[in-house]
Parts: sequence; C-alpha cells; structure tokens
Amino acid sequence: MSSPGNISNIFFFISLFFFLFLGYLLFSPFFNVIFLSLFIVVILYPLHEKLKSKIKSEILSSLILTFLILVFIIIPSILIIAVFINELTKLYPILINKISKAESIESFILSIPIISYFHEKLVSYLQALNIKIDIQAFLKTAISYIVNFLISKGRTIFIDFSFILLGIVFMIITIFFLFKDGKNFYNWTYKLVPMDEKEKNYIISSSYNTIQGIVLGSFLTAIAQGILSFLGYYFAGINFSLFWAIITFFAAFLPIGGASLVWVPIAIYLFFTKGIIVGILFSLYGTFIISTVDNIIKPIIIGEKANVHPLIMIFAIFGGLNLFGFVGIFIAPIIVVIIYNLLTIFQERYVST
Repeated sequence: MSSPGNISNIFFFISLFFFLFLGYLLFSPFFNVIFLSLFIVVILYPLHEKLKSKIKSEILSSLILTFLILVFIIIPSILIIAVFINELTKLYPILINKISKAESIESFILSIPIISYFHEKLVSYLQALNIKIDIQAFLKTAISYIVNFLISKGRTIFIDFSFILLGIVFMIITIFFLFKDGKNFYNWTYKLVPMDEKEKNYIISSSYNTIQGIVLGSFLTAIAQGILSFLGYYFAGINFSLFWAIITFFAAFLPIGGASLVWVPIAIYLFFTKGIIVGILFSLYGTFIISTVDNIIKPIIIGEKANVHPLIMIFAIFGGLNLFGFVGIFIAPIIVVIIYNLLTIFQERYVST
C-alpha cells in the first residue's frame, strides 16, 4: 500500500506536468515571438550591462536598447519584408504569364547549349534502351510545380503579414521586459536546475559563447552577402535585383551551398542572356566577393567557438527548418550545442575513469 508521502509526490508531479502542458498550449502561439525576443536579448545583454553601469538605471538602459533594436533591427526587417512582398507582387503576373506560355519556356530552356547538349544525349540514350519519356511534358510539369510553389508561399506571406505586425508589437514589449527583468528570470531558472554548480556554469558559459559565435557570425555573413549580391545583380542588369538579394540573404544561412545557390544560377543565366564577358565578370564577382565574405566574417566571429562537427550542424539546421520554419535556423544550433555540452558532462560523470 502506497504511503501518504508517495501519493502526495505522485499527485504533485501529475499536477505539475498537467499545468506545464496547459502552459505550453497558452504560450505556443507566441513561441516565435518569445524565442526571437529572447535570442536578441541574450546576444545583446552584455551591452545592456555596460550601459546600465554607466547610466545607473535599469529601466532607462532597457528603454534605450529596446529603441535601438527597434530602429536598427525590427524596422529594417519590416522594410525588407515589405520590399519582398512588393517584389513578389510584381512577379506574380510575370510568373502567371510564363506558365500560361509554358511551351516558350521549354523552347528557351532547350535553346541553352549545355542543356540542349545533355537533352540530346539523354534522348538518344533512352531511345537506345527503347524507353520513351516525354521530356517536354516533364519540363512543363516541373515549371508548373515551381511556379505554383512560389505563388502559394507568396499567398502565405500576404495572409501572415497582419500577424507579423502584431508579433512585432509583442516583441518590442517582450524585449523591454527581458532587459529589465532578465536577470531575475535567469536566477530563478538557474536555481530550478538540479545540477552541480560547476556543471551548470559550464553549460551556460560554453553554450552561450558557441551560440553567440555561430548565430551572430551566420547573421552578419548573410547581411553582407545580401548587400553584396544586390550590388552585383543590379549592375549586371538583373530584373528584381532586390528580390533576388533577399533570397540570397536567406540562402546564406543554409550550411550547404549558401548564397551560391542563388548567384550561381544567375551567373549561368547571364552567360546566355548578357554574353560571355558579363557572365565571366559576374562569376568572378560571385566567387571572390560574395562567397569569400563567408570565409572572412565567420572565422573572425566564430573562431574556435564552434566545437560541433559541421556535418552534425548541417543535418540540424535542415531539421530545424523542417520543424520550426526559418526560425529553426537559429534554434537548431542552440539545441545541438546544449546536447553536446550535456553529453560532455555525461561522459565526465559516467564514462570517464
């Protein structure tokens, strides 16, 4: 027969997990807002501490930093979203017109020497094997799929735009209170963790340094590559240069290919539309300017902080994109780094002799 103490413990933990689950349901609609706010505050909290020590006011320091974040991070992000939507709106009729004339797109694609060469080789090979595949139909289907995907994603952006504005208001409020009361939240959470002081300090300091290096390095690299790619697209005469620059910015976060996933196809396009000279010049610009930035900024900021194998981070980031959307790019490194540090403690506790 269970003792009263055991029954009390069982009841307590059932109640705890039940109300934690209800709390999750309450806060889950604001998860992205809370995470982004927390992420920004954690990265900039050392700056808040320095500012607070000079002006001797927690509230004033929080207000100043919140205002600076609004001016230099949130408002530029709003403008980028607005420009992206505006550019996408202009692209809609063009995409719809192209898909309605799919035959002309196929003719254009097959007129490209490299594609035409491989197309002929593939058709000859399939004919030799007595296999009949309608390549033109395949191209038409592929083009339709791509265009429909872009249109559906564009509509999602339009629908979610009002929620984005509401989220920004919540984000500003959350950032202010995290700066103002962040230390109290941290101390309360720190005491809840039932681990040795040395282990807790190791996890916090190691995770913070690694996350700050990886995420901040990736973000600054993406900004630099977005700006440089826009200059390259604009002077190369690419239509919707700003749209493609924003796409390059997002692509720069991807661990495989990065910004080259955008500028390389554009370079190939320039070879066949603007001539060999423009194509070569842009390819050189993309190789030695746009992509080289990645090899300059990241090593300086990340340095030796990234103690996680790149292959693990590649899988983690793509998994984060699948689970959380774009925010997953930032969440994935945090999860991986914390897992790595916990496993390090596990090894020291239970494996090492």
